[in-house]
Amino acid sequence: MSGLLSPYRSVRVSNEKDSPSISSRGTQSSNISLTKVEPLIDYESLELISNPGSGRISRNLTPTPSLETKIEANKLAGNGLLYFSNDSFSGMKNVNAMDSEGLSALHRAVRVDDVSTVVSLLDNGADINIKGKSGLTPLHAAVRFERAEIVKLLLERGADPFIAENEHHMTALHLAARRGFTEISSLLLNDSRVKGTSLNQGTFSPFHMACLGGNRETCELLLKNGADIMYKAANHSTSLHFAAYKGYEETFQLLIETASKRLSTVNEFVNEINQEGSTALHIACMRGHDGVADLLMRHGADRDAVNWVACTSPLHLAAKHGHLTLVELLILYGAVIDGRDGKLRTPIHSAAAFNHGRIVELLLENGAELEAKDTLWMTPFLIAVTNGANQSVKVLLDHGAEITATDASLNSCLHLAIMYRKPEIVRILTERDTDKVLLLKDKDLQTVFHLAAGLEDSKILEILLKGVLQKDVLLNERDVNDKTPFHVAAENGSLHCVEVLANFTFLLDERAEGAVSALHLATNNKHAETCELLISKGADVTSTDVHGCTALHMAVKVGSLKTVKILLNCLLPSTLEKKDSRKNTPLHVACMHNRRDILKYFLDKGADVTARNDRNMTCLDVAIEWEAGEVAKTLMKHQRWEEVLQYTPGNGVSPMKTLIEKLPDVAEIVLDQCISYSALPPSHEDFSVRFNFIPLDPDANAEFDKYFGPACMAVHRREKLLNHKVTQALLRWKWMVLGKFISIFNTLVFAFFVVSFSCLVVKEREKVTLSFILSETTVQESKSSFSKTAPYVILAFLVIQLIKEVIQALWMRLSYFKDPTNLLELVMYGMVLTFTLPFIYGTETYSMKTQWIAGVLGLLLCYISLTLSLRRFGGLGLYVTMYVEVFFTFLKVISTFVIALAGFALVFFVLLKEQDNFPNFWLALAKIYVMMAGELEYTATLVVNIVNNNTVPGTDVPYVPLPILTICLFLLFVLMVCVVLVNLLVGLAVGDIESIQRTASLRALIDQVLLVDGIMKSYPRFILRSVHKSYLEIKPNQNSFVKRVALSGTDLTDQDFMDMLLNHKSGTSTAEEWVTNDQVWQERQEESIRKLQATVEAQGKLLNAMAERLKITEYE
Repeated sequence: MSGLLSPYRSVRVSNEKDSPSISSRGTQSSNISLTKVEPLIDYESLELISNPGSGRISRNLTPTPSLETKIEANKLAGNGLLYFSNDSFSGMKNVNAMDSEGLSALHRAVRVDDVSTVVSLLDNGADINIKGKSGLTPLHAAVRFERAEIVKLLLERGADPFIAENEHHMTALHLAARRGFTEISSLLLNDSRVKGTSLNQGTFSPFHMACLGGNRETCELLLKNGADIMYKAANHSTSLHFAAYKGYEETFQLLIETASKRLSTVNEFVNEINQEGSTALHIACMRGHDGVADLLMRHGADRDAVNWVACTSPLHLAAKHGHLTLVELLILYGAVIDGRDGKLRTPIHSAAAFNHGRIVELLLENGAELEAKDTLWMTPFLIAVTNGANQSVKVLLDHGAEITATDASLNSCLHLAIMYRKPEIVRILTERDTDKVLLLKDKDLQTVFHLAAGLEDSKILEILLKGVLQKDVLLNERDVNDKTPFHVAAENGSLHCVEVLANFTFLLDERAEGAVSALHLATNNKHAETCELLISKGADVTSTDVHGCTALHMAVKVGSLKTVKILLNCLLPSTLEKKDSRKNTPLHVACMHNRRDILKYFLDKGADVTARNDRNMTCLDVAIEWEAGEVAKTLMKHQRWEEVLQYTPGNGVSPMKTLIEKLPDVAEIVLDQCISYSALPPSHEDFSVRFNFIPLDPDANAEFDKYFGPACMAVHRREKLLNHKVTQALLRWKWMVLGKFISIFNTLVFAFFVVSFSCLVVKEREKVTLSFILSETTVQESKSSFSKTAPYVILAFLVIQLIKEVIQALWMRLSYFKDPTNLLELVMYGMVLTFTLPFIYGTETYSMKTQWIAGVLGLLLCYISLTLSLRRFGGLGLYVTMYVEVFFTFLKVISTFVIALAGFALVFFVLLKEQDNFPNFWLALAKIYVMMAGELEYTATLVVNIVNNNTVPGTDVPYVPLPILTICLFLLFVLMVCVVLVNLLVGLAVGDIESIQRTASLRALIDQVLLVDGIMKSYPRFILRSVHKSYLEIKPNQNSFVKRVALSGTDLTDQDFMDMLLNHKSGTSTAEEWVTNDQVWQERQEESIRKLQATVEAQGKLLNAMAERLKITEYE
């Protein structure tokens, strides 16, 4: 302790003696590194206390330099001190200013022991209790550097002795007591403010610090001033615990003497426990203070006491930390040799674990149990093996330790040595008689060879194999999974161990559970180098497990391309088309598990893409079923995409149809691949575009369900696919060869029908005076020849159309009635027939009123149908479709507010019943709808009648009986209906026109597809076969006038379509081009990010310039 105190002690010696030094008998410490033991008291505070440096923990201690040296080393403080020494204080702005180290000038003056400067600073207003960065006051600094004169001065000038440090709550008296500064402690204790207070308070008392410091004089001084030896710190540690931590025997002697005087019994004092249940003897044994331990036990300390944390006794701690003298002393005092701690370990366990061989030997000589077991059934021997304690292992074996002992998991000594990678221990054990140990198995039935084979290094395995006679028997032992050590080595990728064991050729063909070979296990764990070594040693790549899987199947499943390449070496038998028990090829497995890199490699190697598993699925079918979009994209971007997409008889569903339903993005890639462009420039006369229609329109003789690609797109509303160039080209071609002439003919015939019926109605109306009053007769003029002929023509048309509709209904069944157009046409035909029949029969089959109502409605429906029929013709159809969409939107909205409108109609009927517009509810409802359109008639309906007080002629009943209520409700109607509702309808129709246009465009596309599909279904197969075209080549720059006329109405020569074909940047057809496009996209994204960053930086510079101009700073 004198060595610790000397740098801070004054050179002068007042009592002709140096500071008390602690005598120690010395202990034998172990030569190995011990694990850190949790302290029994607040050791963080003690570490700070034991360091006489600054408030921050520092171990680099040097003697205090002279004043001149100190000032030179601290220029700032030196300059300040010289400034004060000249008595020029008036110019200094702040005497309490802190320097870069967080110290004031007063701190610096105290540190260098400059009394005159301290006095000058205090005289000029320096704060005597100012705290530095670490929370130290000048008084703390004076105590720390043993400046007794300055301490006296500061106390006289009113320094507060009770101020504690910020971090460790130590007052000046605590510091002085800890360092053993008796003179300063006396000054502090003699201060009137301290003298009247108790020393036994706080987290820990000054007396605790004095016991930790070991200065007997200081301890005696504090005891003399009322210190209580039984006072406990916050962690319940007494002064004896603090003294035991450092092991000062003189301090211990003083405490024992004082206790014997002040307490009734010393035994109770020496056996006090702290918060962790440890006595002073525990601490002394842990720290190796044998003299203190001897003193404690001589005064009755319990040598078998156990703490509350680990339930360890002093003997456990002494044995663990290698204090041989203490172990001897405890045994001499009768400590229990085989006491158990919380893990049921005895002291010999602790000594063996930390390789204290001499202590192990001493404990055994004194009767320690050699085969004692802890909670894990670990004996001292097994503990020593686990920790690699060579010396302890040898000592225990020499004393007859059971070498075949096992722990709770049936691990033997060799198992543990291998598990914890202790080759030296393995060598020591194998030098003994280990034949029985080599045959032992753990709970997983693994021998030591299994464990050694699983290590990266083969050193331990080679040690085990050296000198073993029955290698074939030992190496063929099986664990719970029926694995040999060779299997374990391959599974763990232990390349060196595999190389060693591969010399035993009988192991190569051994199978584990599930009939897996070593090659299967290595492959399944992505150990490519191990696989390569096994193959070079003769492993069979064609061998299969119980599920029929080869090593290649497993390599694909785990996604190891490197292993796949090794297994498909051209010098080896190919397993690329090998099928497992479910007839899955490696290609199927790659698609199932989304192994795109392996999939591309297989395609490049020529794998059979048409192979089917037991569910009749190809690799593409598997990718679609698992919804592996990226895998399907890889298949479609490969140059063998046509082969992949080629249909083979199976489940009767086209692969392209399934792609359209489930993976439309992949279907779009297929369509992109179906376009090829000539190498000529787009402006060249012979530039051509070639379309492949096979994926969308297979041959009519194809042996699967009827499939038309665009129809499938329409059903699933794939707008992007419907707008694709290939789809549009196919639809336009089909329309040209199948639907153009028929549709034109049907439209012309229907237009002739409408015109004929219109003429008939008009001419008949000119000749007929309609009167539906029963008492009147109908005046009818003579019929013309047109009136006689037209009804028969119309009737013939109706009969033909009705027959067609019946056939169509029988063909389409329920789906026929789902189309509103079909229902509209049926109603139209019925109305026209009702109007026409009386002209044919010549008699009044029904009343003229019924006839003309039917005629008027039929005429209206004819023109509506004619308008709707225009949807199939180019751009006109889009506007018709948009109109229909807006109409349906109006119906949805108005159906929502029809209740409110009916309410207003009923209210106005009640209030204005006397007026002509509101005689009953239905006319009132009609008037409401007219008013909604803007025809309010406010003046005629309300103002005139209210102002003039008009009444019903012949009566005194006013037209507006409740004028105020009527006006209020009228204004409410204008607000709710004419303003809000009408604007809502306008907003939906105009404001959302883009959405309506998109919906109409999709609807137009769907109608176009359904029209073509319906036409195709109506033709016999031989006609479809004759006009079927698998490929179509278009030369956009060679459209002559005659050709344009011939192709008119098909949109194949439409200018927009031609421009779309000529702009073929997105029509890539190779995987390399796809990669190039991705790279270009990434470059564009990076360029956009760079531009954005430059913009942000420019804005930042602009803001900084504005701030400078406006003189704005961050402090403001």
